[in-house]
Amino acid sequence: MASSSPSSMSPPMIPMELHSLNREKLFNSLRDHLTSCARPLQGFVLLQGGEEQTRHCTDHLELFRQESYFAYLFGVEEPGFYGSIDIASGKSMLFIPRLPADYAVWMGKIQPPSHFQEKYKVTQVLYTDEIKDVLLDQYHATGAPLLFLLHGLNTDSNKYSKPAEFQGIEKFQTDLNTLHPILTECRVIKSNLELALIQYANDISSEAHVEVMRKTKVGMKEYQLESMFLHHTYMYGGCRHCSYTCICATGDNSAVLHYGHAAAPNDKTLQEGDMSLLDMGAEYHFYGSDITCSFPVNGRFTRDQSLLYTAVLDAHDAVISDMRPGVS
Repeated sequence: MASSSPSSMSPPMIPMELHSLNREKLFNSLRDHLTSCARPLQGFVLLQGGEEQTRHCTDHLELFRQESYFAYLFGVEEPGFYGSIDIASGKSMLFIPRLPADYAVWMGKIQPPSHFQEKYKVTQVLYTDEIKDVLLDQYHATGAPLLFLLHGLNTDSNKYSKPAEFQGIEKFQTDLNTLHPILTECRVIKSNLELALIQYANDISSEAHVEVMRKTKVGMKEYQLESMFLHHTYMYGGCRHCSYTCICATGDNSAVLHYGHAAAPNDKTLQEGDMSLLDMGAEYHFYGSDITCSFPVNGRFTRDQSLLYTAVLDAHDAVISDMRPGVS
């Protein structure tokens, strides 16, 4: 970055080894579980990636973001993929959509399977219309192959993850119970490569929060604070996605937990004496940050604001000082 840049950071390289390690972690965990249950070490993990969505009935494509479990295992940015891991061998396969010729006119070059094999460091890449035949051919035990599909409850949203579906799935046995808890547990503890991306997402988001604080003034709109944050994390940090919808709340709006949605769109004018509560976090290669900070919009705390702010800060610091392995 040039010395005149308001950022001291630049986007780090993304090591695809990160996702190879994630697949290996799942492979070992799943095999350990099957062994402990005296079940055969056969079958395939099969995940379906996210699909592109249009805006209602129009041809406007919303900006795609990969489904998180699929992103964790394969790191794939594109829509319409499937991914598989062979429980017997650890072999990883991606299945890519077979695109029509006019895709090249509207969307760009149609890449061959070898491109994705090199990009995502998997054992093999084939087409989604080959899933049935390829998996049947690769299965070397007797009977119908078993597919471990992702199905489980997200307790934040109360929604279920979507098991993979494809033409010919009736030729397979399916297990909807085993994969989700094991894969979810794999995601809990992060590798050093994952931690580095999370650290970066936090660092660029922290830098953006400070930039917003510097430029905030009475009379501005809340959405201008959001805009400054989004600009900084994308312009200097390469973060096209946020971890969640930005909350730029001032005054009474700060009491609304998920302020900033379409019905409350960060549009209040900042008033003299208001406190702001900014809850914004950038995402980098599927790894997110989540940062909330409060400050007076005019730069000066009232006595009551200072009292509350200091009490919360002291509690915050006390919790961090006591955090260590083994502490509940």
